[in-house]
Amino acid sequence: MNVAARPRPASPCIGACAIDPANGLCTGCARTGDEIALWGSADAAIRARIWAELPARAAALGLPLRRLAWREGDLLDRMERLFRDAAGVFVVGIHGAVAEVMRAPDEDFQAVRDGLVLTLRTRRAAIRIEAPAHLTAFELFRAGAAPLLALAVPAGRLGPEGPSALTALGPDTGALLPRDAGGARFDLGLGRRAARVSIRCAQALAARLAPHCGAPWPGHLDLIAADILAESPVRVVETPCIRAEVDALIPPPGGRTPDGPHTHLLPELVRVGFDAPPSLALPKGYVLSALFYPA
Repeated sequence: MNVAARPRPASPCIGACAIDPANGLCTGCARTGDEIALWGSADAAIRARIWAELPARAAALGLPLRRLAWREGDLLDRMERLFRDAAGVFVVGIHGAVAEVMRAPDEDFQAVRDGLVLTLRTRRAAIRIEAPAHLTAFELFRAGAAPLLALAVPAGRLGPEGPSALTALGPDTGALLPRDAGGARFDLGLGRRAARVSIRCAQALAARLAPHCGAPWPGHLDLIAADILAESPVRVVETPCIRAEVDALIPPPGGRTPDGPHTHLLPELVRVGFDAPPSLALPKGYVLSALFYPA
């Protein structure tokens, strides 16, 4: 009988390894040199004890972030709990182009698990999280505020660069929300590896957008903005392991962002080229998939 290998338990290491001679703790993960040396052979109880001690050590050292032990099914359990408790906002995308997914405390929602895939859905928004072993959770500390939660992947797990022009993607067979499910999808052409930003729409809007396919980002926005504002189609933002959809009104320029789930598309910020907000620093070699801002 073949037995599937169990995934290797997560290590606290963030790849910034240096022992502080004053206290004997690593300035990256807050473990001692002995704990680092024995980690590979340590049993589950020893690892659990070390993980439990790390938050206090990280706080005492003033570390900007720490890796969390959550992996695969455990990670999905925790994401589902955050959404169920309406504990904050999931932000999916890159600097300047994001979808914000949340639910009000009294808002109905659906949670569906299929192996290591979790889909969380309300009437207005949805997020699907796939949790392979390389999806990693980090806690990012902020002065005077609750820590942020970041989900990230190694840079080597990124796909190819997306198109740099408005591009028809064909029918959207992976829709999470019912509106225009299976309808035409158009990539807005940000030309990035870390995120794809697209819209899904019915045939009438698709017919108006199609003649502009091939127009480069961001110039094509002048050609299609009026039609998109008139229809407020479903926006789809995809990052490694995560897909978010928002079905909410797009405010006019200068208008008020609606309460609840919404999207932001700010070409001047996209142009800067950051995958994550510049004030947040992930460990070297990791690329952001999503942030969770606690309420």
